[in-house]
Amino acid sequence: MKYFNINDEEIIEFGIKETIFVPNHKVNDEWARLKNTILSGNGKVFVRGYGREAKNTSLYMDLYKEIFGHNQFYKDPTNNHEPTKILKKLTGYARQEKPTVKYEQIRNYQVSHIFGKTKNPFLFTAPWNIVYVPKIIDPFTGHESKGELTELFQKKFLSYFHDYYYEYIKEFNEIMLDIKPRLEEYFYDRYQFNPKFRDDALEQFSPIIL
Repeated sequence: MKYFNINDEEIIEFGIKETIFVPNHKVNDEWARLKNTILSGNGKVFVRGYGREAKNTSLYMDLYKEIFGHNQFYKDPTNNHEPTKILKKLTGYARQEKPTVKYEQIRNYQVSHIFGKTKNPFLFTAPWNIVYVPKIIDPFTGHESKGELTELFQKKFLSYFHDYYYEYIKEFNEIMLDIKPRLEEYFYDRYQFNPKFRDDALEQFSPIIL
């Protein structure tokens, strides 16, 4: 970035400052509604597809049904439709739409999940886990991105939002610890599952620890 006379700290500061996220005071009601829906099965819960072209999503659907005791889980039609809808509703910003009285138009932004784990139903649409990031910054937030700047950016980006949403992350972690015995029992009873899916599921349902 020396060519543009920009140092690493300025890039990181820009990335965090220009990220659009749900204000803390708007998180609570949506988070409470999501938790209740997942645990009670009194409404649809959307999740991200699993595997190439989502062909293995049924593995997770069976897992959800066994862990939570209902079948109100549905694959998101675009793998980002529901998170985008929630961001739009709670931030007042909408991408690629004409500005209206209700929504302010933004361009060159990408929907991103701060802490990943998008096959965990608690995190795919958790209002504290989804943000709009500038497209120029998005490559630094992806798990596939490598390099010193990426590592530094992710460390500070995650730390910032971990502190900001700490009370919700703490609650999520407690829920994951409660679920862990059921998850382990599920895979113990199904020892023939391929290790790749088992390892992925255990990671998806693990606590958020920086």
